[in-house]
Amino acid sequence: MTRRSRQRSAFGYVIRLVGLCGLAVPGLAQDISLNRAGSGARAAGMGNAFIAVSDDGTAASWNPAGLSQLRQPEFSLVHTTSDRTLSHEGYRTRDQAAAYTTLATANSTANIEFASAALPLSIGGKPITLQAGWRRLYVLSARIQGDTSRVSLSPPFAEESVVRMENTTDGDIGLWSFAGAVRLTSRLSLGMTFDLYRGDWQETSNTSEVPGVAGSTDFSSFMTTNKVEGHNLNFGLLLAYPAFRIGAVYHQGFWSDYEGRQSVRSSLAEPLQASVAPGARVRLPQSLGAGVAWRPQPLLRLALDFTYDEWRDFLTDRVEGGTDRVVSGFDGLPPELSATRNTVTVNAGLERLFPVKGRYLPLRLGASYEPQGARDPYRREDCNHYILAAGTGINSNSLKFDVAVSYRWGSYANSFDLRPVYRLGLAGDYGLPPSPETTGDLRVGEWRIKVSVIYRLTDTEGLKGVLKKVFGS
Repeated sequence: MTRRSRQRSAFGYVIRLVGLCGLAVPGLAQDISLNRAGSGARAAGMGNAFIAVSDDGTAASWNPAGLSQLRQPEFSLVHTTSDRTLSHEGYRTRDQAAAYTTLATANSTANIEFASAALPLSIGGKPITLQAGWRRLYVLSARIQGDTSRVSLSPPFAEESVVRMENTTDGDIGLWSFAGAVRLTSRLSLGMTFDLYRGDWQETSNTSEVPGVAGSTDFSSFMTTNKVEGHNLNFGLLLAYPAFRIGAVYHQGFWSDYEGRQSVRSSLAEPLQASVAPGARVRLPQSLGAGVAWRPQPLLRLALDFTYDEWRDFLTDRVEGGTDRVVSGFDGLPPELSATRNTVTVNAGLERLFPVKGRYLPLRLGASYEPQGARDPYRREDCNHYILAAGTGINSNSLKFDVAVSYRWGSYANSFDLRPVYRLGLAGDYGLPPSPETTGDLRVGEWRIKVSVIYRLTDTEGLKGVLKKVFGS
């Protein structure tokens, strides 16, 4: 095969990769949950069962109607630290001719997750709360780094080779949120948020094999930059009774603008660059959540949430030469052929308050079942995450401090292209079996610590004076 024909094959692979829109890679989606849970350490300690609670400064990220419960101006800040381990185990070629040794990688992140300012007021005799905030919705940080050995299992026995990988994803998708809530009656509240999304992230993939298929060393290097921009509306409802609450929230699906560029260097092909066509789009799907909270005793609260995510509507469009070809954002297949599934997440938690010297010390426990929409397009097996959480804090009249610790884990079968010749889409040119090269088990385990600080402005007279000067009495 000529070098130029290999260049054309590799260029076709680049176009397919860019068309999948960076974010939409099954392995990344399985490693990093794309479920849109809200923010805050209090909610995290309760297993993210917070739709029907939503009574602090993080409410807009869960159920904007909950903002109507705020009595005083609140300023909120949330910080998250995570330590995640990703392990590829038991990978074998599909013809069972070779196996790969286990490859495990750890990755740690620490970020400000949420910041907001909320102002309760009264208009026309109705309690109204307005809030402006910023939120880091997805931390797109992932890493696969290390060596794995390829060992032949059947004759003819090929020389053992070592594949060295250094794949990283770094960036985030954040949003500015403007929310409002009104208490229509003593029990019924409605809320809405307008979110402005913006995301920037970069992916790099450096892979080498010694000895290689075409020489003493084969290598490939990919670099992809991604940007998304969009906006949507979310609506919330809250029914509050003395010992019982019902909450519901709807996240509107929307199309976001997408820009992507990729460059490739390899010992197997000429350097290449490619970009998605102008006007490319990514659709984030709609979701619907419902929750109940029950207080069987004055100092005990139980909560249960269900959230439906329509992941089959997570799509890319206009990425291949400007044509209106709609495909799944996870596996690049037409929706009717995609392995993507819609999911229902279940969150359950409790909060018990203990009086301590005139204050309350909370104990929170929670658990979550988070099925992921992305499934491997070859294995087509379910990908599920599970979470156990605990939290505590301290609450004074003006300052609220909460901390939560959670552990997330999951294990699922998937397929993976390891060697450079497969990552470039050139396996057929060297007489090798078609992609995907291997199948095995992907395991993820993640510890997460979340800290929230909420400051309540108890002396509001000064603030009222400023507002009167600005808006008049």
